[in-house]
Amino acid sequence: MSDRRKEHEIRKRENFERGLSVFFKEAASVNNIYAGTSFLLQFYSFYESIADGERKLSGETLVIWQEINRMVKENFLSGFDGEKREESAKKLFCLREQITGKMQVLTTYTDRFSLYEYMLNRIEPRFLEEVFVPEDDEAAREILRYIFMEKDNLLVNTRIQQMLSQLPVRMSRGKFEGLVRAGFENYVGMDTGAADDFVYRIVSVAGLYEPEGMEDYFPNFSNCLSALKEKDWREMGEADYREAQELFSRTAREVQALTDDYYSLMELVNFLYAWLLNYPYASVEATAQMDHFLPLLEEICEKISSGEEIINAALLDGTEGVLEEFSLKLQKMQGILSKMEEDVRESAAALMLEKEYTCLRVSALLLSGSLFAVLEPKEQMQIADRAYLKAAADSLVEKLLTAFSVQPQILNRAMIAAVLGELPVFFNSQNEVMDYVRRSFSGCHEMAEKVAGIRLMRKLMEE
Repeated sequence: MSDRRKEHEIRKRENFERGLSVFFKEAASVNNIYAGTSFLLQFYSFYESIADGERKLSGETLVIWQEINRMVKENFLSGFDGEKREESAKKLFCLREQITGKMQVLTTYTDRFSLYEYMLNRIEPRFLEEVFVPEDDEAAREILRYIFMEKDNLLVNTRIQQMLSQLPVRMSRGKFEGLVRAGFENYVGMDTGAADDFVYRIVSVAGLYEPEGMEDYFPNFSNCLSALKEKDWREMGEADYREAQELFSRTAREVQALTDDYYSLMELVNFLYAWLLNYPYASVEATAQMDHFLPLLEEICEKISSGEEIINAALLDGTEGVLEEFSLKLQKMQGILSKMEEDVRESAAALMLEKEYTCLRVSALLLSGSLFAVLEPKEQMQIADRAYLKAAADSLVEKLLTAFSVQPQILNRAMIAAVLGELPVFFNSQNEVMDYVRRSFSGCHEMAEKVAGIRLMRKLMEE
């Protein structure tokens, strides 16, 4: 039966009881194979990166990795046990919350260090022996050609935002405030959550977001930020610059490595969670297909204890092409589920299919590609009217202007550039873009800042 026919029967209540049960089993089977295979491949790859020394886990990341390994052995290598499955599902939910909290803090550090990278990049040319500076008009033409060489409006807008985040910032605070407020116009009549996300993005890139745990997690990163803040950025000499650059580079590498570890662990948790949820509801055939790979799971779990590399690559035979095939099936099943979600919620409970429905709903979020999707049901949508948006804009602008009043000018420019790169494109024509680029160069009297902007734009052009 075609997917369209299945959807039609369920929505029209034709053979409803049987149709819903069959659909739920098929969806669970697809989820089981897709999530299970994805987990296997990620589990294998993650372990290899540890065994060959590319990845070094310690502290919390090591504990999470060991916990994942324990749940794999307990649920898939020791026979199925319903109580253990439920306990593991609860533990995986808690691990997601734990990783999400740490990632919010790491993302905040990344945003704040990005501001100092902006500052360091604009000071560096002061200490270069030879610096070629093209004429303002020549540099402007080069950048404008890059922006408008493509006809795709989305790509053009992306390049404009790149330009705004790199070129010298020469803009009054009044003009900047007006642009920030104008950014809220796109959210009139939309869900308040969308406007809140916009505020979050701006506050984050400006380095002003304060997630829970910021004062407690990763004290070495906090110490680095404090050291950078204490530098004299107005009159920075070469020795201070070299010291700040070395401190920044070393810490940025540590932040990136830890971010990669938590990101990869979250992928493993999501896939394992979805596999575990769907396993008892999948068809016999789907379960048998995944049981074929249990020797691979067992091999990895054994090697984790010894730290040896996995030599028997033949255990991966049979995984080729599975994800490509089942990703299409997954999209179709999730499409059907999303369209009929309101129709089946109450009916699933009446037909004693509530657990299956909940597993499918949660699995859709876990396998959505949004690693940190919130699994709890969303609150009822509220519409963002102009009063709501004005209050949000007032609060955001006050937060930004308060920060500007106590910071060095170079940090203010870094924050403004970061925010401009997140705002909706505010130019109405190519001429307005040209005027902005030319004013950016003509109004910049700090040669090092101008050189840095041009160098960074050229780097983007070469990528």
